[in-house]
Amino acid sequence: MNLYLIRHGDSAVPEGHIQKDFPLSELGKRQAAALAETMDQIPIHFLFSSPLIRTRETAEIIGKSSSTPVKIEKDFREMDLGHMAGMSRHEIFERYGDRLRSRPYPKMEYEYVNGESPEQFHARVSAALEEEIWMPLHGSDSNVVVVSHGGVICAILLHFLGLVFDGYLTFLVDCTGVSKIDARHGRPRIRDINDTSHLKALNPI
Repeated sequence: MNLYLIRHGDSAVPEGHIQKDFPLSELGKRQAAALAETMDQIPIHFLFSSPLIRTRETAEIIGKSSSTPVKIEKDFREMDLGHMAGMSRHEIFERYGDRLRSRPYPKMEYEYVNGESPEQFHARVSAALEEEIWMPLHGSDSNVVVVSHGGVICAILLHFLGLVFDGYLTFLVDCTGVSKIDARHGRPRIRDINDTSHLKALNPI
């Protein structure tokens, strides 16, 4: 099995706000199209997506030319930000500034605002990965694409390394960055992290 972990394209988040469930921006659509052109070189057997709009739109662009249906997996969504989701940064610091200033920044932990803790998030993502992809497919010749989020990809990479996601984004994952894992002797092997070579045409030097 070859597993491709892809972060969604750039999304149209209102300036100064925290991400919630916004669609791709025009830049995000161009990024996804550039990636789709590269992904056309391989047959995609399974295409998974987080349920959020920006990931579904990215996955649909990738799967369009190969007519690969998108399977929505709710547990590949980004960490639940609780009451903070969609709020402006000004509003967040006005309401929760004391708490934010006292915690190890930029650690992701939102259980105190009815969201998820790092432990809950990592357990959710790891369980979905094992049940939906790794256990049933790792011994096959399938190419599996998962379109999700930076935090999800970090959690999966840490899971494969036998490490725990503690709320810190250990790996840099750019919009439409591709991380590739294959299986050797039944074990995961990380081959690439955050490959963005398909974006060179969009960012000429």
